[in-house]
Amino acid sequence: MKIDSEIRAALERAIEANSNRYQFSLKVGIPQQTIGRWLSGRTTSITDDAWSRVHPYLKPYMGTVAAPQVPPAAPPTTPDTIRNTPELRECIKDAMLREGVASAADLNRLIGYDSVHTLERLLSGKLNWFPDILSAVAEALGIDHDSLPISPAERMQLLPAGYFGDGAMLVRPIPVVSWANAAGHLDLLANPDTRLFSRWDPENTETVPAPVGTRKGTQAFRVTGISMEPTIMDDDIILVEQRMSLDEVPNNKIVVARLTEGKFEDCVVCKRLRRQGGHCWLTSDNPAGMVIPVEPSDLQWLGIVVRKQSEL
Repeated sequence: MKIDSEIRAALERAIEANSNRYQFSLKVGIPQQTIGRWLSGRTTSITDDAWSRVHPYLKPYMGTVAAPQVPPAAPPTTPDTIRNTPELRECIKDAMLREGVASAADLNRLIGYDSVHTLERLLSGKLNWFPDILSAVAEALGIDHDSLPISPAERMQLLPAGYFGDGAMLVRPIPVVSWANAAGHLDLLANPDTRLFSRWDPENTETVPAPVGTRKGTQAFRVTGISMEPTIMDDDIILVEQRMSLDEVPNNKIVVARLTEGKFEDCVVCKRLRRQGGHCWLTSDNPAGMVIPVEPSDLQWLGIVVRKQSEL
């Protein structure tokens, strides 16, 4: 099967619906390196065997000539989400019209969320709903839970009516890992059979609030050291989204990397990724910090820093 722009776009959406490339590769039984070559264009066709595995996951995102007139179907079901069906979107948009909420930006302000882009994708049917966000939207628009066109099992995931009216914030806690424990934590995280923090104690575990729409698998670390000052200070907390390869990280972005080869074997570093002439380096913002040449084979785990929290 020739990989055209439609297949590549459908592949990107299927990967996103399954959290990340690694989870998608496990589901379809195809190495993530192969999927990466499909996305980058280094491989221009998909074998018949591979196509038979991925096609069921791409089909919801692939259309025909007449497809633009057909409302988008709900994305494939993922754990802990509510299917974004055309009926549910119609219910929400009718309520928006009734309440004078004209756009995703207006709805974003109404519920106190921090991502217009996420709400735009939810209203267009490109993502399934997190129960917390749907609960906040329903409450803000005056939609009774029983009138939402969702299944009984999905309705049980919603937060109690009035939850946000009582002062609750649209955030969820993420356990914070100290920098001293980061290496062991990432070693466990690299094992797909490990479920971290499935039962952490909220009274004895440090946490940081993160928006509900934060990607599944986002990690929080408390940094020790001054190599990234003044951008990231000693004792700052950073949120880190996993990436499956160096190719997925734009140049000049700050990353957290678990190194397993070379001079810095068994180290975890927070550095800025720089590229030049096909080579990559992990550099410090502090002029006194080190510069580490890095190859894909040097990495056991890689993530991009998406947010930081500093003590005042």
